[in-house]
Amino acid sequence: MSVDALERKPLDVSNFPPNLQNHIKPETPPPLKMMAARGMVPTPPEYATRLLYQLSFDSDVGGEAVQALKQMPPAILIPSLQSDQPAEVLDWIAELRDEGDVIQALVLNKGAADQTIARIAASADASLCDVIANNQMRILRYPAILEELYKNANARMATIDKLIDLARRNDVKLDGLPGLQGAIDAGEELVLDQGDSQNVESFIQEQAKLADEEADNPPEDEKPLSRLEQLRRSRGKVEEEEEEENLSLYARVSQMNLAQKIRLATVGNREAVNMLVKESNRLVHMAAIKSPRLQFADIRKLSSNKSIADGVIRYIANNREWTQHYEIKLNLVNNPKTPLADAMSMVTHLRTNDLRMLMRNRNVPHQLARQAKTLVSKRNG
Repeated sequence: MSVDALERKPLDVSNFPPNLQNHIKPETPPPLKMMAARGMVPTPPEYATRLLYQLSFDSDVGGEAVQALKQMPPAILIPSLQSDQPAEVLDWIAELRDEGDVIQALVLNKGAADQTIARIAASADASLCDVIANNQMRILRYPAILEELYKNANARMATIDKLIDLARRNDVKLDGLPGLQGAIDAGEELVLDQGDSQNVESFIQEQAKLADEEADNPPEDEKPLSRLEQLRRSRGKVEEEEEEENLSLYARVSQMNLAQKIRLATVGNREAVNMLVKESNRLVHMAAIKSPRLQFADIRKLSSNKSIADGVIRYIANNREWTQHYEIKLNLVNNPKTPLADAMSMVTHLRTNDLRMLMRNRNVPHQLARQAKTLVSKRNG
């Protein structure tokens, strides 16, 4: 489940006190609007933020209203957040202010939209994650909040354990966490907070930080392979290039339990996810191949890996976004683990030289090699 954006629009002017209405109507002269934006108009605490929100839509003083909200002292802002507020106003404030006490007051406001809470959950610190997790009714109503907390490495394992148990007991479907949902459907015991949990928790946070850094600085190996390199790979003259496994990383991952590995597959960096995708446990490697951390270069390598789990290859072969790339099609057709029906549907898209190589590939099913030969004959007239 994805987090929907909350639509924001101006409030009904009639809901403001008469003295404030004179400062926010569209036809109000700019100087009067500016007075309100700069806090020069007596305003009840519950209307302080609503007034600025309303003025933020005004072309004359919108920028001034935004700056006023950013600079509003917490002593004034928090009481406003503790009163009844429209969901749009709270969503606007959550975007502009990130102080812990301010955001906590906002999270505790029953008027906050579920979408707003889900967005906050994605980057909240451990304490705020606990506050958000305590509102089980809201989470059951909008499971995306649970999904964002799960993906947030700051959330404590004990907190996540309680949320997973809540989802299991109430048959909540976590569409945004296919790896975790698969493990729940399989009836597996999914306790993260187990054994040396403090070290594991620190490790997951460390991996999540590395993943964020990777997202900000994508590696250069995302460039497509040259035609020559494609031919060399298809002819088998170059061994599959596997990234060297970091022994320290491998040792730490091997000590994790099933639930911890599945969460690492969701929040970890590419190196960790690529390690997990090669695990023998089906729940782990399927959670890893569905990880948003994987890039085109990772899928390119995995699609040609002949020792990886069948389910991983099958998943790649059925992903239209990946199979639209010629290199991945070529790798899959030459990989004996690719289901025959999928390989047969891709072989017609291969270039003639690659079909000739496929004809001589003794590792693929004979039906596929025969089909390649037939296609070459047709193309040669």
